[in-house]
Amino acid sequence: MVVQANRYLLLLVAAAVLTAGKGDDSEQCGVYIAESSTDHVLGSFAGKSYQRDELIGSSDAIVQAFDLRYHNRNEDEQFTAMFENFLGTCWSADSNGGTTEAEEVISAVGGPCFSSAGHVGMINAVIYQPATLLKSDTDLLSSGYDESTSPGRGAFTLHHNLTLIAVDKITAGSEIFLDFGSEYNGYEDVTKANIDDYRKMDEAIEKMLEFFNKHAENIGEKAADEVYQFMKNDVLDLTAEARAPAARSLLPSTYHGLQEIMDKGGSALNTYPSVVKDVDWLKNNAYCQDNLVVGVSEIEHAGRGAFAKREMKKGEVVAPMPLVALNYGRKALTMTEYLNEHGQEVDSDEDGATTTVKTQQMLNYMLEHPQSSVLFFPAGPLVPYVNHGGKDANVKMIWSTKPWSNVKIAQKLEVESLSGVGAVDMILELVATRPIKKGEEVLLDYGESWAKAWKKHTDEWKKKMKKVTLKSAMVLNEKYHSTEKAAPFPAPSEDDSDFGNENVALQCLLLYDVDKVERRRNEDGTRTKVYPWIPHPANANRLKTDDAIRSINRGGCRIVERSGDESSGYRYVVQPESNPDILVKNVPHSAIRFVDLPYRSPHHDETAFRHAIGFPDSIFPAAWKDLPGGYKDRDEL
Repeated sequence: MVVQANRYLLLLVAAAVLTAGKGDDSEQCGVYIAESSTDHVLGSFAGKSYQRDELIGSSDAIVQAFDLRYHNRNEDEQFTAMFENFLGTCWSADSNGGTTEAEEVISAVGGPCFSSAGHVGMINAVIYQPATLLKSDTDLLSSGYDESTSPGRGAFTLHHNLTLIAVDKITAGSEIFLDFGSEYNGYEDVTKANIDDYRKMDEAIEKMLEFFNKHAENIGEKAADEVYQFMKNDVLDLTAEARAPAARSLLPSTYHGLQEIMDKGGSALNTYPSVVKDVDWLKNNAYCQDNLVVGVSEIEHAGRGAFAKREMKKGEVVAPMPLVALNYGRKALTMTEYLNEHGQEVDSDEDGATTTVKTQQMLNYMLEHPQSSVLFFPAGPLVPYVNHGGKDANVKMIWSTKPWSNVKIAQKLEVESLSGVGAVDMILELVATRPIKKGEEVLLDYGESWAKAWKKHTDEWKKKMKKVTLKSAMVLNEKYHSTEKAAPFPAPSEDDSDFGNENVALQCLLLYDVDKVERRRNEDGTRTKVYPWIPHPANANRLKTDDAIRSINRGGCRIVERSGDESSGYRYVVQPESNPDILVKNVPHSAIRFVDLPYRSPHHDETAFRHAIGFPDSIFPAAWKDLPGGYKDRDEL
């Protein structure tokens, strides 16, 4: 791609020449949410300038759902359509390393990772995968949380630290655009400029400007225009080939417009000037997305919590809560399995089959009203970390009054229509009910039903708790990756009891240089190819950072050798499961992790607490109450 770009640029310039030859950053909100400049959808905007490789936003939670399509495979067409609308707002778990826990894993996220729009031509940020793949849980485990005895086991997500990273310089006020993949973005559409078209043409425009500023006056207006038209048409057809129409659309009708394009910041900003908002406009019309930071909750067994990043006044919006509707939500999040005497899944009508019913952990993060069949996922920044406070709650939910959010229209719709309503038109606000100090935990009243269910769960926990003897990936990764003192992974000749744990597997983040192979002689006389580990490919796509590229190359592995020590750093020789005929050397300690095997993590614990958060009746729209007798009186479950 880079070689093609250089050839592309050189031909443009050569053709022209030949023819002519004849403040305080902590108090400033870093990222806002408002209506996108591209469509009536949500968008994220930078509240300050970001340099390339700088992290954007806070560390959000990831709420996983397992095999949702499988467990809802027999539903009717209407149910499936509404169900798929919900799934369309979620991410693939491949973006955060959660794919090992089930056959299909779907990730519901909030914050800038949810609210940022995609744009094929102006991608300036990506999900920073190492933040989730290489996350630390020292904070939680050192707080006294014991997953083997806590009634909070399996009740809260263990996937966290989701954030964005800038892949280009982002100026204050600019909209943040993500790369949702070539298929989603229409990257191959030759009629629409993509990110490479914009960048190549900006380089070409600079060279063209240099030429016309130097030669236009000497050759005259007519000749200068002929040169420009030749460059714009003939040369682009030759160099850009199939992408010539998209590239040509970025050029002005005459060469006199070239300078204006660069003065506006390049071809992308010239095409879409509204992607940059005035920061004062954002302060007055958008929501701040970084008023909260994550930490270990002060509430026992609650896991992590949300804390005020700055002082908040009474009535101030602490966090926006865009809602995503899941029609028939309780049914959709119920997992029913039929098992034979050997614990194998069978058809429901098989003789002797027993029924097991479990509920997705996602239910714990949904908002529900007892008289509605719809559940709502609150996709606000760090909102999943806001715990139940009961009488000590310091925030409450109210509806948005932003003029760009059509909440009043959405409130009048029937429930069948809600799955098609964008989150931009269903926004709640978490507002402070009293002054909140910086560093104070933010708490919401989940409602009486939730409080009673949690009390019952904790009272009965010791009776129904299953003894946990095998450690989860989180606990093992803390042993080998603690921020305080980490142990080295054992070599094959050392004690490897952790590697016999049937709940987990070892996973490596691997890329290796195929051009630097060496051959190691084995005892039987055969030779094994050995490649050196590298942090990123030599021809890496410039849209992604080195670490982001490396992180997606992950798979099972086996440690063959270990070298180094605590001071110099441990290095390993590993055997990839995907290619057991080779070895990879110099693999750093940080690139090796434990992952939970399918259906073995605490998320799947059948005794785990499950209950949705109460949607206050005082603000719940009457049109959405399609179960006047309450969902427990219907076949909702």
